[in-house]
Amino acid sequence: MTPFKTGQETEGIRLSKRVADILKCSRSEAEQVIVGGWVKVNEVVMDEPAHRVSHEKIDIHSTAQRGKVPLLTVILHKAAGQSCLPKSRTNIWQSLTPEMRSNQDRSGISLTPRLQKILQCAAPLEDAATGLVILSEDPSMLRKLQDERTPLEHEMLAEVHGQVSPDQLHDMCPMGLKTSISSENPNKTGLRMAFKGYQPGYAAGVIENTGLRLMGLKRVRMGRVLMAPLAPGQWRALMPYERF
Repeated sequence: MTPFKTGQETEGIRLSKRVADILKCSRSEAEQVIVGGWVKVNEVVMDEPAHRVSHEKIDIHSTAQRGKVPLLTVILHKAAGQSCLPKSRTNIWQSLTPEMRSNQDRSGISLTPRLQKILQCAAPLEDAATGLVILSEDPSMLRKLQDERTPLEHEMLAEVHGQVSPDQLHDMCPMGLKTSISSENPNKTGLRMAFKGYQPGYAAGVIENTGLRLMGLKRVRMGRVLMAPLAPGQWRALMPYERF
């Protein structure tokens, strides 16, 4: 005679309950670990806390052994034409794929589709600009990067058509903005611009108000965090020891 099995035995239990039991943490902490991509079920990352398990093999990343995981912040090299608006057809979130992950990323985190949707862009660029963009799920990180009272220094490289006169260079150095020539030839001039805080369109407006034609604009640094050596479209996780 076949023993009678209860509904829980046939359907299993929620993954969040199993993880909470393993880590000896609360159910809400277990859900954060799962959504964060730190749990594998039979060697496959599972980010759904309600997923039911019974006798499957459960692996939890060592970082999450106490039920606490670092909130994810991503550094991305935005390509030209990509948008920092989530609803755009060419939004930057589309670059957050395993294929575009830098081989220098040593975080060990699995960026799941659920986690990807949580990330917010902290310092957007205009569509035509390229370079460093920060996305984060960490509320304290977002507040820091968006705090207008203590803005971070942004460093941008601009390329303009032709040569730049001393008067034009002077006009591109209003209060709070430092602009210098990094390279020049008869056809184009490279500029380095450093200023506190950034609003999309500001650097382009300063340049074009002098009569120069902007050919390219790239952000390469925010605070102490550099974009290099990410290629266009590549991303990596911000490491815990890195500070803006």
